[in-house]
Order: sequence, then C-alpha cells, then structure tokens
Amino acid sequence: MRRRLDLYEEIDRRFKRIADAHRLWDEEVICGVWVKGFARGLPRRAKEAERYVKMPSEEYALAKGKEVLLRARFRGSYGDAFTDEPKTFRGKLFDVRDAIFGGAPERAVYLATMNAVFSSLGLIEGGVHCRGRDPERCGARLVDYILKNFGRDVVVAHIGYQPGHVEACSRWFEGYVTDLNPENVGKVRFGRAIKSGSENEEVIKSSDVACITGSAMVNGSLPQLLEWCERYGTEPIVYGVTASSAARVLKLRHYCPYARKEP
Repeated sequence: MRRRLDLYEEIDRRFKRIADAHRLWDEEVICGVWVKGFARGLPRRAKEAERYVKMPSEEYALAKGKEVLLRARFRGSYGDAFTDEPKTFRGKLFDVRDAIFGGAPERAVYLATMNAVFSSLGLIEGGVHCRGRDPERCGARLVDYILKNFGRDVVVAHIGYQPGHVEACSRWFEGYVTDLNPENVGKVRFGRAIKSGSENEEVIKSSDVACITGSAMVNGSLPQLLEWCERYGTEPIVYGVTASSAARVLKLRHYCPYARKEP
C-alpha cells in the first residue's frame, strides 16, 4: 500500500506545484461523460459523442460500453480519461485537489483534468483520445516502437485487451494478454488466450515487455503492476491518453502516438 500512496502522492505533489506556479486554482473545470449515443455534462451533441465511441470494431471496450470517456475542459483545452465508473463534475480546479486519493470516479476526474491542464500549458502534445481507424494504426506503430527499443526476440504482455495492439503484436512477438472484463477472459483473440487480471503477476514475470493500459491508473492497479515489473526486470510501457500527464510526471515510458489536442 505504501508504494501505491507514494506514486499518487508524487503525481499530486507535482500537479499542485504546477497549479501554484501558474495560479490556476480559481479556473473552472467541467467534466462530462461521453458514451455511445450522447454526451452528458459537456455542451456537445449526441452525433459528436457517437463519433468518439465509434471504434474499428465492437471488440473495443469503448464500443461495447464497458468503458466510457470522461472529458474535462479547462481554459478551452481538453483532456480525457477512460473509466468504467464515470461521474460528471463542474467546479474550480481547487475542488479537484486530492481527488486522486479517492475512488475510481474521483481519480478519473483528476486525471482527465490533469490532461486538460497540461495540454493547456503545452506540457503534453495532446490530451484527447484518438478516433476512427487510429487504434488499428496505433498497433502497427507499437510493433515498430517495440522493435526499435527492445528488439525482435522479446515476449510482450498486454495488461488490458486493446484489439489493435494485440492483433499487430501477435504477428511479431510471443506474448500474453490479460483483461479485467469477465466477458473477455477465456476467449482467444488473434491467437492469444485472454487471461484474467488475477494472473497479472505471473504474466509480467514471464514477459520482457509489459504494455499496461492507462486505465490501470484509474482503477488503482498501476502501482502494483509497476512494482511487479521492477521485481521481475520487465520493461513497462504505459499506453493510452488517460495516463499522458501522470506518466510525464513520473517519467514513465508512455506510448500514445495518436492523442489529439482538440476533440
């Protein structure tokens, strides 16, 4: 538990330092939930919301409705976070202080807001989720990224089932996939049997590289996953827009090539 608190405390400490330096605490934050068919809490139309949950296939958690996008707006900039426990929010940035120490809904608000703030300040290139065919293109680029940084003969774990990543990587590397969605566990996708998240430690132990979904930052499992990576000498890659700002603060290897600045 101490490791988990250390990680979140470091994120919160750095975020507060930046907010203090730029005197941001009285600025307004609005967080809305984007789900299939409508957007709640942000002034956007249903058709625009649909565009953001239209994935290349129904295999994606966002397309299935198992996760939703929480989108924060700050000073005209936007930031996203994936969550399966969404909540809307409207208030001052000051009101988001320490939310990272709450439950998953509060952490999602915190991380989406942090992405919007960091995007506003130019500290990240983009805090908005990709769309359309980008998730498939992302998989092809992930293969190139792993080849360039780790070589061909590595075992690659995916902690969190991202279809585009798994499909592309399965053509090049040996590996494993785990997921928290019981509907996925036990199924075979692209030659990979999807294991339960309860097997994460053994999967990480058996792998050279672990691609970890940024959603693990929201559900609270990332600190433990990183601890296992350190223990077993496995290189972590945290992927996805959710963890863009947090990964920068923690100096984690982060992969999200199609993040956007604007919705």
